[in-house]
Amino acid sequence: MRTSLLPAFALLALACGPSPATVEPTKTPADASKEKGAAQVAAPQPTETAYDLSPVPEPEDVVAFFGWKSPAATLTSFGTCAAIPPEPLMGGVEGQLRALLRDVVSSNVDVRSLAAAVSLDAPVFAVASLETQSKRAGAFVAFSLGLTSLEKAKMAVEGAGPVTELGPGMFRIGGRSGSTCVIAASAGATPARLVCGPKEKDVTTLAPYLTRTLPTKAGAASDMHLEVRFAPAEARYGSLLRTQVQGLPVIAQAELAIGEPKFDRAIVDAATGLADEIVAFAQDADKLTLDVSMDPATCLRASASLAMRGKNSWVSGLMGERPERAGPPPAIFWRAPKDSASVFYGRGSDPKRFQPILRTARLLVEGILAKVNVGSEADHRAVGELFDWPMGKDVETVTASGRVEVAEVKGTRTPQQEAEALVNGWIGWGLAGYEEGSANLAKQLRKIADVYNRKGFQDPLRKELGPELSKALPKVKVGPGPAALGPDSLDLSIKIENVPAALLDKSAPQKALVSVEVHVLLMTDGKSRTWLAVGGGKPDGLVKRLLAVKTGAPDAGTIASRTDLEPLRRGTHMGSGFLSMGPLVKSLDRMKDVFGPREDARVQQLIRAVSTMPHQGETPIFVTSSSTGTVDAPRGELAVTASKAAFEDIGWLIKTLGVSGARR
Repeated sequence: MRTSLLPAFALLALACGPSPATVEPTKTPADASKEKGAAQVAAPQPTETAYDLSPVPEPEDVVAFFGWKSPAATLTSFGTCAAIPPEPLMGGVEGQLRALLRDVVSSNVDVRSLAAAVSLDAPVFAVASLETQSKRAGAFVAFSLGLTSLEKAKMAVEGAGPVTELGPGMFRIGGRSGSTCVIAASAGATPARLVCGPKEKDVTTLAPYLTRTLPTKAGAASDMHLEVRFAPAEARYGSLLRTQVQGLPVIAQAELAIGEPKFDRAIVDAATGLADEIVAFAQDADKLTLDVSMDPATCLRASASLAMRGKNSWVSGLMGERPERAGPPPAIFWRAPKDSASVFYGRGSDPKRFQPILRTARLLVEGILAKVNVGSEADHRAVGELFDWPMGKDVETVTASGRVEVAEVKGTRTPQQEAEALVNGWIGWGLAGYEEGSANLAKQLRKIADVYNRKGFQDPLRKELGPELSKALPKVKVGPGPAALGPDSLDLSIKIENVPAALLDKSAPQKALVSVEVHVLLMTDGKSRTWLAVGGGKPDGLVKRLLAVKTGAPDAGTIASRTDLEPLRRGTHMGSGFLSMGPLVKSLDRMKDVFGPREDARVQQLIRAVSTMPHQGETPIFVTSSSTGTVDAPRGELAVTASKAAFEDIGWLIKTLGVSGARR
């Protein structure tokens, strides 16, 4: 099925590329009437022949649609937010546009002249619709760009060969090309449009809608809108899909079976469950949409939403699971450490929903171990028990992460100190909080150490590695946590000894050996709250953060005291949080110690650019998830918002790295 929008969605790359004076967004007559003294919208340029430009109906069975109101306006807003001058930014876009045109028109076309006729103020459209007159699965696909002049565009393509009139006001571009493109008279803000598709039938079928209807039709509120409709495809090809997926279990058994009954049975069960879910999802799914908006004041808001029309699939059931629980962040969210680079909360789910998946995963792992004859049956069961869900129903959770500030030392670091600094810089720290007692999580930590240290696994592994390599096997154990965390605390430690220091630091002596350790600490916080923290090196830093988030500790050490997170206090969400580029900044800054002075100059350029970003990647980027609609027809949405400060860091990277683009 030719369902790909092909070059149409390559236009999305224009937003990231490095077009020549500042271009203002296109305004409708209604917009102009609202602005005192605003210039009136210019009338479309007259053509030599008057063509019928009256709207036509939407094609039958449209399955995908893309609309971009004004590339120039969006990119101007991006440049304002990112503090990038419009000239290099728009110049880069023109280069990307010429590259796109080279891909879809004949190589004999004067691409530079044709690109000059393209209006970046005008909307960009792309459409895909199912073929209605064919018994085979297929789709018509085409996209269109606004042109400032019909005659100017025709002159630009004459070098490729005669321009053939396929219909009134529709002229095919000559020459050999993998696509078919026409220049067509258009309604709306521009007098003509370039319309391209894989085949001539695609263009002749969709061009009237792309040139006569969409340019005058009210679009989505966002700057860019992508819409995928599942219902027409399911109605047309649902029976074919059901027939095809019925063979998945047979294929899985033939291709993946290993001769171990437990594994082979699990493979068939997994394939059967997947086939059932594919069919149920296709019947339930209604529409997937993606919207992106940019303006100089609030900068970016992007959202993706999935609307369902049924509740039979696993995905639909999860989306519609008790949406009345949505609300502002729970109290545990605000207990995350103040210096967190990212924090997210969730409202939990019903463990019963995941049991079939976990049971199948357990059988697969146990079956593989039995096939390779590693460990006893009791060992295999112990591994399988790790797949037990360690939490109850609807447990509210929070996860946080951040970087570790490496302490300065007098003089030169020893290889061991340098190894600890590098590992801490890479791993950083992570923390998770659960509104539930610690018994289940404590049991899970003990299981991990017990399974790893079982003789049935250790002996074969050591035999396979040999005496020398076995020395570097991680040592895993569970014991009481640091006293400051309380008597019920635990410490799961993972330590690797005899690691060549040169693996971590090229400047280290070749024969130097170091050790690396990671700790997972569990802290009980009253009867109904538990915290886990993970990080490299000694556990002192983790202890400090755990004590800062414990109930009763001052808010000054938590994100409750931060003033840049106010947007999260509002809204009704199932989950939300924020992230920042801070850890990446610091991690890349540490890379210079690993790569050394002879490493690729581009890497060093990236490191320097990152280390000098104006806001050091500290600005929070907000992410929210919502569940609306009804239990029978749920709708889920994931939204991202980013402020000017975050874009200024991105703009700094673009300018410093020189990717704002040379003109082509």
